[in-house]
Amino acid sequence: MFKNPSRREKCDLARRWEGLDLDLLPIDSLDVSILCILRDNSRASNAEIARLLDTSEATIRRRIKGMIDKGIIAGFSTYINYALIENPVKAYIHLKVRTEQMESVIESIKSHNMMLALYRVTGEYDLLCVTLFSSMNGLHEFLDYFLGIDGIIETNAQIVMKAHKGVPWTGI
Repeated sequence: MFKNPSRREKCDLARRWEGLDLDLLPIDSLDVSILCILRDNSRASNAEIARLLDTSEATIRRRIKGMIDKGIIAGFSTYINYALIENPVKAYIHLKVRTEQMESVIESIKSHNMMLALYRVTGEYDLLCVTLFSSMNGLHEFLDYFLGIDGIIETNAQIVMKAHKGVPWTGI
C-alpha cells in the first residue's frame, strides 16, 4: 500500500476495510491509501501523496476529485487542540423526550453552538448530545436550560475526564 510500511500501521481506515472485498465498496486499495494520508494530513499535496504511494500526481488528483464528486470525501478540516486554548469540558448528554415533542426538541437544541453532534439512539434515552464547553459553568448553564425545554423528561450527563483514544474532530 505505502512505500513506507510503517505508515500502514497507523491507518485505522486500512485496518477497518482489511479483508473486505473492495469490489463491493466504491473505493479500491489506492483510494484507501489516499484516504489514510489525507486523514493524517488533509494539507498533504498531491505530489507528496503520489511520492508516498509511488504513483503519478495526475492519478492522485483524479482519484481525490472522484472521491469528492462521489461524496466519499465530504470536506477537509483542521483539528483544533482545544486544550491549548481553553480548559475544554466534553460531555455526552442523554435525553428522554416525549415522543410527540421529539421534532420540536431536536429543532430547539441542534443548532446550539456547543453541540458537536446530536443522535437519535435506542435504549433508555431517546437522544444523545455530544457537546464541548469551555468551562464547567457553561455545561451547568446548558443543562439548566435543557431542563426547562418543554418535551424533555430527563437528562443524564457524562463528562469525559480523559481520552485514551479520542476523536480529534470533536475536540477531545
